[in-house]
Amino acid sequence: MALEIKVEVTNNKDGIILSDVTGDYNAVTKPGGWGSPNDAYTNPPVTAISLDIFTPGTSATIGSASLIGTTYFTSTDRAYDVYKDVSTVVPTFTLADGIYKYVVTYTISGTPTEVTKYSLRDNKLRCSIGELALGNMDTNGYEEIKNLYDRMVQAFECEEYVLAQELYDEIEDALKDCSPYCIKCNC
Repeated sequence: MALEIKVEVTNNKDGIILSDVTGDYNAVTKPGGWGSPNDAYTNPPVTAISLDIFTPGTSATIGSASLIGTTYFTSTDRAYDVYKDVSTVVPTFTLADGIYKYVVTYTISGTPTEVTKYSLRDNKLRCSIGELALGNMDTNGYEEIKNLYDRMVQAFECEEYVLAQELYDEIEDALKDCSPYCIKCNC
């Protein structure tokens, strides 16, 4: 089986961790992993790894970064904190909720291989909805907003990323229209 690159995104409260979770080759458990008979996770054959991050709700990129000299390529856990890694070359950006798109391009033996990954960042949104649940649910719109949130999560899980972002925007609008207790979350 040929190399099958897998990327994972983890959203923490104060960071975004990008990880190469392909694993090392094993004929039984990871035939698509790094190493013989597939390409090795070394330079060469991997001569470049680039990252493009697209901001929530837009087709605009935050910027491009080379990951070949960062912890993504050099550490044993193959992980990189996009937001605060000391070796970062990604332009500064504000952590915001929404649907992020990550495009990681590996150049292996001169051939680019692109991996696209989406992530749903909903840290502040969940906190705001939780505050509604602690308030007067008869008047603050909790049920409607929670229903929209559940639909957004389902859309994301079904890889309907445009719909998920539209639902996210609708939730944000609904939170702005409800009582002042909706938007004070500092989670």
